[in-house]
Amino acid sequence: MSLIELMIAMVILVVGMTAMLGLIITAMANNNRVKQDTGGTLVAQMVIETITAQPANGNVTITDCGGNNWVISTTGGGGGGLGAQLTATGTVNFAGQTYAVVPDNYKMQYRSCGAAGTQTTYDVRWNVQTIDQFSKMVTVSARPSGAQGTDNTAAGMRMFERPVTLRTIAVLGN
Repeated sequence: MSLIELMIAMVILVVGMTAMLGLIITAMANNNRVKQDTGGTLVAQMVIETITAQPANGNVTITDCGGNNWVISTTGGGGGGLGAQLTATGTVNFAGQTYAVVPDNYKMQYRSCGAAGTQTTYDVRWNVQTIDQFSKMVTVSARPSGAQGTDNTAAGMRMFERPVTLRTIAVLGN
């Protein structure tokens, strides 16, 4: 009788441990996604601060972890602005505009440094709209390269990452 009780207890233990393993794997995947989102937010924040820190229109060069020099244009335009295309809701249009079509100096494949030499590449795009002679609205979006935004295939859903979008209004001059 006790041997049967022991076998039943072992089955219950195995089922419980299997469920715990699933929870641990899910937690690890979520931790990686949060790390990617945080990295994208930091890259977008760096670009938006670089653009808004400039007193006038022009270009600024930054260097990423891979040693690539990226030129960030701070020049704005009227109407829809200059740079990456925006959607009707004011976010960067990753689905309707490929990376190759975005004008130079309004995009970059930024490589961030990680622990133990790991690097993550972020697709960063921005748009600068001139509001008046003293102000401009800056919209910056970043997401891990290779992430899908609208692809509903099984492979696309595994790599789905919503882009991080930051907006600010920069006041020029004093």
